[in-house]
Parts: sequence; structure tokens; C-alpha cells
Amino acid sequence: MSLITLGFGGGCHWCTEAVFQVFRSVRSVEQGFIRSVPPDDTWSEAARITFDPAVLPPAVLIEAHLLTHSATSDHTLRGKYRSAVYVPEGADPAPIQAALDALRPAFDAP
Repeated sequence: MSLITLGFGGGCHWCTEAVFQVFRSVRSVEQGFIRSVPPDDTWSEAARITFDPAVLPPAVLIEAHLLTHSATSDHTLRGKYRSAVYVPEGADPAPIQAALDALRPAFDAP
């Protein structure tokens, strides 16, 4: 079993944490703050999700994430609640980007 960890941001980290706690194959959920590379390198609220991708494909978690917050809304708290999927340094971002690209048509632009 090879576990992977992704970060998900989009709303209050407690709310984000609660979304992923219901998936049985999720091994751990940690809420807190996360940041990306510039220009998005300010800290924002998020949850780190560790799971087995052989049991639960990352695309399922990404879709759940996008459906449970205002992913494309340009609201006043977007800096604190940045809508994002974070891939750890050294991990391959290609499958995550492919999942996001496949889901993009289902969401309105900001």
C-alpha cells in the first residue's frame, strides 16, 4: 500500500476537514494552513488528506472538494480561503492536473 497526501483549500479548514473524514479509505485528515509557490505563497486555510490511491482515486477526492465549496467564486475571503489542490514537493502533479482539467467544464468561470 502506497499512501499519498494532497492538500485541499477552499473554505474554513474545519469544514474542509469534515468533508474528507467521511471517506473510509482516507487514512488521515489534518487541518491547518498551507501555501504554494509564488505568487500564491501566502498562508491560507486547508486540510492535508492522506489516502490510498489504489482504493480511492485522487479524482474522486478532487471532485468532492470542488463540489463542497464555492470553487469559482471571487469572494472577499479568497485570500484566506484559497480554492486549491496542493501537491507535495517531489510528487507528480500530472494526474492531479488531469483530474482538474477533466472536471473544469462542470464549473463556471469566476
